[in-house]
Amino acid sequence: MGGAGLGLRERSPRPRVDAPRPLDGTGVDQGGGRIRCPRCRWQPGREDRWSCECGHTWNTFDTHGVCPVCGHAWTKTQCPRCLEWSRHDDWYEHGGPGGDA
Repeated sequence: MGGAGLGLRERSPRPRVDAPRPLDGTGVDQGGGRIRCPRCRWQPGREDRWSCECGHTWNTFDTHGVCPVCGHAWTKTQCPRCLEWSRHDDWYEHGGPGGDA
């Protein structure tokens, strides 16, 4: 299920760019934290893609919601399963890509 849009047209005041922690293909980032839609609990896979307003498509969880082409920092992400919008940080079950609850 790729190709869903990324969040509302909101930007963080200062883009937060953490070191990428790619998914391992099972909805777990390589730091051990589980990534799930906070609304329906769907887990993105390695092949899932989101689109930026600049037209680039990529897995938003590889870059913590920051487009690698234009640098747009998405604060909300849409789930391709339930189509609901949630804060990007709320997708990380262990308090964000750092893995701290």
